[in-house]
Amino acid sequence: MNSNSTAPENIDFYRTPCFWIYDSPEYKEYSMHWHNAVEILMPTENIFPVICGDREYILNENDVLIIPPGELHNLKAQHGRRIIMLCDNAMFRDNPALAEVCRILSQPVWINENYSRGFVSEINETIMEMVQIFDASPSFCETLLYGRLIEILLKIAKYNESNGSKSDEKAELIKRYIDTFYMNSITLDSLSEAVGYSKFHMSRFFTKNNSSFSDMLNARRIKAAEILLRDENTPVTQIAMNVGFSSITTFNRAFRKFKDCTPTQFREMYREGNE
Repeated sequence: MNSNSTAPENIDFYRTPCFWIYDSPEYKEYSMHWHNAVEILMPTENIFPVICGDREYILNENDVLIIPPGELHNLKAQHGRRIIMLCDNAMFRDNPALAEVCRILSQPVWINENYSRGFVSEINETIMEMVQIFDASPSFCETLLYGRLIEILLKIAKYNESNGSKSDEKAELIKRYIDTFYMNSITLDSLSEAVGYSKFHMSRFFTKNNSSFSDMLNARRIKAAEILLRDENTPVTQIAMNVGFSSITTFNRAFRKFKDCTPTQFREMYREGNE
């Protein structure tokens, strides 16, 4: 597993075609990098700091951090042990039946003390089951691992649904609207009208969540662009227009902000990673 500042990490799934799971006792830092795999981290001894996007997560023992594909992150060195799990994203990306579950993977998910103790224990137990399955490599190993991972995502989705607050409902409405109309010329005014909140309350919501309407909208557009850039036959300018940007300059600027590289560089790195 080789990390390189802002380059994509090429993952060698040497044991199984789609999973790499490591119970790591190493004092080792993985510098800022990204990859097309889903990553799950769970410290089992000591705390571990992780930089993901523009936020630092201090993971306590048995906390779980799920990092979406394409998210820049940095795993700091620390004495102790941590489970590091990587899963090929193709099954989720290419399967419409899992679309609702995969919405969880649009941003990092931190399972910590804010969740019930029983829920955290269930997630911990499932992850340890996956470690045992990976180590034993039984028949249908990949299927068993994917089944456990989908189980984890379903549990998170159901927990969030049953314990949602008004703020969660607002966030869900906002996200649903942006997911549906990101390719159009939407504004904060049109969003406010669509979800039924005043522009003032919408601005407060974004401020409280350390974000902005333009950042949330552009992040969604960049996620869509990542998929389109895999098609070598589609010009970058056309992709920019397809995902809602009005100019290639704006697209390049936003892409660099979220991915730390240009769309063309991303396409080249994706090609190299799949050769």
